[in-house]
Amino acid sequence: MQRHLAIFSEFVLTMAVVLSGGCTFKKATPGQINPPEPADGAMDIVFERPDLNLPPMVDAPAFEADVTLNCIEANPQTTNIPPDILMVFDRSGSMNNDLTDMTCMGGCGMNSKWSIATTTVEAFLPMVETTVNWGLKLFASSGNCNVSATADVAPGPMNAAAITTQLGQTMPSSQTPTTLAIMAAATYLNGLNDGSPKFILLATDGIPTCGSSACAPGVNGGNNQCDDANAIAAVQTVHDTMGIPTFVLGIGTANSPGDATLSMMAVNGGFPRNDTPSYYPIGNANDLTAAFATITKMVGQCYFAVTPVPKDQKSITGVTGDGNPIPQDPTDGWTFVTMGATAGVQLNGKSCDDYKSKVIQTVKVDLPCIEP
Repeated sequence: MQRHLAIFSEFVLTMAVVLSGGCTFKKATPGQINPPEPADGAMDIVFERPDLNLPPMVDAPAFEADVTLNCIEANPQTTNIPPDILMVFDRSGSMNNDLTDMTCMGGCGMNSKWSIATTTVEAFLPMVETTVNWGLKLFASSGNCNVSATADVAPGPMNAAAITTQLGQTMPSSQTPTTLAIMAAATYLNGLNDGSPKFILLATDGIPTCGSSACAPGVNGGNNQCDDANAIAAVQTVHDTMGIPTFVLGIGTANSPGDATLSMMAVNGGFPRNDTPSYYPIGNANDLTAAFATITKMVGQCYFAVTPVPKDQKSITGVTGDGNPIPQDPTDGWTFVTMGATAGVQLNGKSCDDYKSKVIQTVKVDLPCIEP
């Protein structure tokens, strides 16, 4: 919008004012007061400096006031969002064996992989059921190689009791259709529009079966039913195309024929251990408890989604904890992350520890003004 300062002919300047520095406004002539009118109906002011012997300034620029705002102030909402973790839990027949994968005369009872795994999970989940939305998907779902499209327990808060009940009603007795289980779990999670970051936790005791490739010597009776390559590729596809990472726990699998397969799956899943093997080897109940504790700490308890959703790291002008700046730092500060349809910041190291221990109680992400 342009506003022009105009002089109309009915006003006549009769006073000369002497300004400091020798500038004067002198009496205007009728031609200066009432020159031909511009097309927009406004007129230009004519200034003269006789002491500089300059010609009159014609076509002087008009005064303008542009009231259009280039942007509006953003009022971002910062929300701490607990992650969804869907446990994809192997219920194959070999889970009846002990942790060395040996069968037991009359059954292994409390020493079976299944009993140790389920008992440990049941003891651990109540301690973290408010910070993580745990869910459960058993595989196979029915028969030897069938996998359902849903979860046995949908991810949600306070789910320890529901998961414990479901595990207590289940007995291991199937093949190991890992490829189908990973793809079905990812598709299911991708359809949950709850805004939470999503993860798969694969707990299995062996290499994938229900395929058509030749198994390693001594594995699965030598049958052509193994599916290692497809399972490894499935984990990578889920990570790369859906943005859903996979943690891999190997229950009683150390130094087994499936060791290399599980390690490759862990690497492709995006969260391998910084050790050998790359997956989490479970040799006893304490190993399983430690693995669950480590994973729970890693999966975004300090993830803060921002609305409106920032496009990238440059869209964030600052992060504060209780009003004090938090540095951008992958070790002890914040980093920009995207989780599915959401985006925000992840607090790391000391900053995350301070939030979880309530040294920091309020986190705020600031965005620049945005186009209206």
